[in-house]
Amino acid sequence: MIAMVWTMTSERVLIRRAAFGDMDDLYAICLMTGASGKDATALYADPKLIGHIYAAPYVVLNGCISYVAEDQEGVLGYAVGAPDTRTFERLLETDWWPRLRPAYPNPTGDRNTWSPDELRARMIHHPQPVPNDIVGDYPAHIHMNLLPRARGKGVGTRLLEAWMETARAENVPAVHAGVGASNQSGLKFWSARGFRSVRTDPANGSNGTIWTGRFL
Repeated sequence: MIAMVWTMTSERVLIRRAAFGDMDDLYAICLMTGASGKDATALYADPKLIGHIYAAPYVVLNGCISYVAEDQEGVLGYAVGAPDTRTFERLLETDWWPRLRPAYPNPTGDRNTWSPDELRARMIHHPQPVPNDIVGDYPAHIHMNLLPRARGKGVGTRLLEAWMETARAENVPAVHAGVGASNQSGLKFWSARGFRSVRTDPANGSNGTIWTGRFL
């Protein structure tokens, strides 16, 4: 298990594998970064809904690679993902979505009238697989989110390094990250770390998705 400590300004930051005890922090960070990197708290009636999709399953389901960064104040960022995206999608369908669907009804009626909660509930009932051409070249995937106090201080880079080291040890050849088309800071982060834009999908997500990939 990889664990590393380094000094960020005057603070010490620990990078370690995520644990079940981190779940509340992952939900909170996912919500506070859920609007193209900005705070989405005001958008959702259910504060855990976005984390149900993009954070929690990576700690619960087997085979995932999940890291957190922690300082004196607590967890301030995470990098989570799966070495095989198709296997992960199958696990979601058998072990994750069924437990959520009764609590989040599939919305009906005019999509243009749906709330952000209803749009996310739709994803729980009708998850969209990652396009075949992306998974074919970049079979693993990763999500990363950082609280504002962690940004610009090397935390994201350290999380990514830990995640990729584990992925390489598991013989993962390449990884992709989907970036919201409106999230220019996120795209800049991934591009600066060797991820190249490989496809733009305007129909994916609320504002479209830019798929980026990197060989390991």
